[in-house]
Amino acid sequence: MYLLADIGNTRVKLAIFENNNNAPIYYKAIEHSNALDLVNALDEIKNNYSNIKNVFYSSVSLKVNDLFEDSVEDCFDINPYRVTHNDIKLKDNLYEPKDSVGIDRILSTYASICLDGYDDNNKYASIVIDMGTATTVSVMLSDFTFLGGMIIAGTKTSYQALSNITSLPYYEIGPISSIPNPINNNVKDAIMSGAIYNTIGTVNYAVLEAKKYIKSKYNIKSKIFLTGGISNLKLLKCKVYPFLVLQGIYFNMIYNK
Repeated sequence: MYLLADIGNTRVKLAIFENNNNAPIYYKAIEHSNALDLVNALDEIKNNYSNIKNVFYSSVSLKVNDLFEDSVEDCFDINPYRVTHNDIKLKDNLYEPKDSVGIDRILSTYASICLDGYDDNNKYASIVIDMGTATTVSVMLSDFTFLGGMIIAGTKTSYQALSNITSLPYYEIGPISSIPNPINNNVKDAIMSGAIYNTIGTVNYAVLEAKKYIKSKYNIKSKIFLTGGISNLKLLKCKVYPFLVLQGIYFNMIYNK
């Protein structure tokens, strides 16, 4: 068994994988602003899964790395390995500079191709929409060439930005479990609804334009993958893959090793 972690801008996602299973047998997401929650989650894993061979993690929030590594070492007596761009088996990366693209974007697109299958006679482009603190649109060809994409303010991020630069009040948003009504008769619901519909419209148009560009430049079809944050709302007509970043770590660090 392996403990894998995806340290995002807001949360730490923890999962346990086995050698020949690309789906986690355990998963938990916690806010990384609370160190005690992280320690408690690791203790829970230790108590229920005693056969942890190694710990791999990726991170886009460097300030959390020391806390995570120290907590893992204290709990499991294992030095966790941080997955970097050098560990990912790409044909090419067109980003400039190459290591400036978020490691989560590389891992999620890589995993999408591994999960959907690939061969030289059936080339396609994988478009991964990750709806987290930032909503990212990332594109990788099925030969594992990373092309790039877009970075858009996430739903909650745009909501917070609006209250910061206007006189509109700020309301704490909890988990978003459903798409709200488009017409609202109070400020709180109107702002939250606007932020969500802003995300829906932006992402749909961004994906449409990305598909057109890929078709014109490479003459191949695109496949859409949705992950992260409010992807549970199923804002696009495509399948939701909640563990893509973690599965990217799995395919590069565990699978066939």
